Amino acid sequence: MSSNILINAAIGEFRVAHLNYNKPVEVRLFRDHEPSLMGAIFYGRVISLNSEFQAAFVDLGNDITGFLPLKLLPKRAGKKPKDLTELLNEGQKIIVQVTSDAVDDKSVKLTGRIEIISSAVILHPFREGAFISSRIKDPIRRENLKKFASTIDLQGLGLTLRTEAEHLSPDEIAKTAHHLIRHWIRAYDNREKNKVPFLMSQGPDSLLQIMREYGSTKHDKIIFDQASALRKAQKWAKEFSPDLLSRMILHQNSVALFDYFAVEEELDKIFDKHVNLYSGAWITIEQTEAMIVVDVNMGNAKLHSDPAKQRLAINLAAAKEIFRQIRLRGLSGIIVIDFINMSEKSDISNLLTVIDNLILDDPIQIQRSNISAFGLLEVVRKASHLPLHRQLLSDNLPAAKTETLALSLLRSAEQDAIQKPGIPHSVKTTIPVKQWLENHSELLEKFTERTGSPLILNASA
Repeated sequence: MSSNILINAAIGEFRVAHLNYNKPVEVRLFRDHEPSLMGAIFYGRVISLNSEFQAAFVDLGNDITGFLPLKLLPKRAGKKPKDLTELLNEGQKIIVQVTSDAVDDKSVKLTGRIEIISSAVILHPFREGAFISSRIKDPIRRENLKKFASTIDLQGLGLTLRTEAEHLSPDEIAKTAHHLIRHWIRAYDNREKNKVPFLMSQGPDSLLQIMREYGSTKHDKIIFDQASALRKAQKWAKEFSPDLLSRMILHQNSVALFDYFAVEEELDKIFDKHVNLYSGAWITIEQTEAMIVVDVNMGNAKLHSDPAKQRLAINLAAAKEIFRQIRLRGLSGIIVIDFINMSEKSDISNLLTVIDNLILDDPIQIQRSNISAFGLLEVVRKASHLPLHRQLLSDNLPAAKTETLALSLLRSAEQDAIQKPGIPHSVKTTIPVKQWLENHSELLEKFTERTGSPLILNASA
């Protein structure tokens, strides 16, 4: 498979695009003014225990409180008490990891089952043994990897070999595992030297989060548009994923990275309700408060003279585009898909087989129902991050947020300013965008640092 990761290191945000055969299947935004804590490991302090929710509230520092379901504490020998709050005390120090960022009025979600992540392996500080990813299906390869993993000196820790490990040599796997073990032991041994609470590992640095999540040998290339971002990523890879170094390159074309690979073009229409298929059929995507509804329309498609084969062909093409759009837009929750009704059981079975393969391609957990007699399929996609529409669009109007317009202005102005370094660059914008940028003056300073030109904002109502 031709799979590439594009990393646009813009002023104020990182934008990531995952391309399969040069077509975007996923776009993510990591914004400086709303950093994500996903995956961050803290040495926190228990503030309070709640018997009703069987949970603890943990102080992470910087006025951040996390919610820890006590069923997610590391597994211990012996029978667990009925009231899990007996396992902790208020004021107790505890190592926790963020599994979900705070959304609206909900706290950061935590787990006590820590994972140190690289592209090929996951280190489990509080779980002993060697494990193999369930996505590695070949039984012979699974057994060989299991035997090899058991020979690594884990120093009482646990290790899971991810799907990428299937294609690595034993030496490469062992080298990465030893890097992770040394990293954790160093962080753990030094934990009492800092004032609790504090960040222990895997912090909210956007670029390093991207590398942990997207740094994988299943991608042919990881392409950066800023040399400084590439150097920082290479430094991380040398310690945690040395197998990635040969895949990391700098984009050197004069055309901007996202324009060169037509990602900007895809972003311009990412919120369109109507998505055309090559056949003349189309799909419609509607978002409501309760669910997302997708409708498949035959339109004027003429794929086959046999009506049954025509319906199957359209449904198969629609399924591929629907699951691409779900991932591209970052949709989650309940999604109901209304396929064109088919009467042949073999056709329904063929469609479900394709859908199951599409689900396997998505890194986010998806569950599905069977197709009903009316052609309806229900899927539930787990939420792992804010969908693009929540990041880019206003809550009340289908229009871009002020910060979206501001960051877009910085990207376009930078492309113009680098042609004439040192000369003040003047742009026209709206009063809200000007005020937002002035309130985030560090971005204007970074603009001058990167281009050599100060940015002058001229606002109009």
